[in-house]
Amino acid sequence: MRQGPVAPPSSRERLERGAVTVALLGGVVLFLALTGPRNGWEWSRVWGGPGRWGWTPVFARALGTTLLVSVGAMAVALVLGFSAGLARLSRRAWLAQVATVYVEVVRGTPLLVQLFVAVYCVGYSLGLDDPVLVGTLTLGAFAGAYVTEIVRSAVSSVDPGQTEAALSQGMTRAQVLRLVVLPQALRRMLPPLAGELASLVKDSSLLSVVGVLELSKRANEAQADTYRTYEIYFPVALLYLAITFPLSRWVRRLELRSAAP
Repeated sequence: MRQGPVAPPSSRERLERGAVTVALLGGVVLFLALTGPRNGWEWSRVWGGPGRWGWTPVFARALGTTLLVSVGAMAVALVLGFSAGLARLSRRAWLAQVATVYVEVVRGTPLLVQLFVAVYCVGYSLGLDDPVLVGTLTLGAFAGAYVTEIVRSAVSSVDPGQTEAALSQGMTRAQVLRLVVLPQALRRMLPPLAGELASLVKDSSLLSVVGVLELSKRANEAQADTYRTYEIYFPVALLYLAITFPLSRWVRRLELRSAAP
């Protein structure tokens, strides 16, 4: 079943959503307020700035690494995903099979195993000893396999009759793809692409196992050093949310704009 145009939320819907959001966040704050004294929170021990217990500068650098890895992996995922997605629809059997093998192999193996193979086998064999670079490429290739299926399904969902009509008007297949098919397919790609890219940011935490000093790695180090759990993992979770939430809202705005008449 095809979906109709996405309508912007009404004022009542915005009010209801805002009330639910405030209630949920208020519940979290209330939980922290009630459990804080019992756990003897020591925020200054973790976030007190430079000094013996000052992890704030460390987390700031780790956040920069997470952003760098996420943006780089997003770029790789989009390039690979669009290329392989169109290749899967190619009338050249060998090209479609290459893209199919890529998707099946990547989606059929865990990301953690792929990271170990990429960093400790392929990377060392090729003389690439930078875990940030190798991890970013691996993460991008992993997400690219899922983007491939998003692109393939979105392009396939466009009515074939439009392609036939455009070809009958003298347009080449490349022109049909660029001017007729992709503009419609892109609108249908946006919601699943937003979810995949947000998942990619969260999956970047797995790079900690190969020595990349991103947020999760630094959080584990801080917890081992300070023995504080609440004071570390709650703020780190909020930092991840601060990355993924604006991304999802931005894509939502694009979706609404593309659906507008």
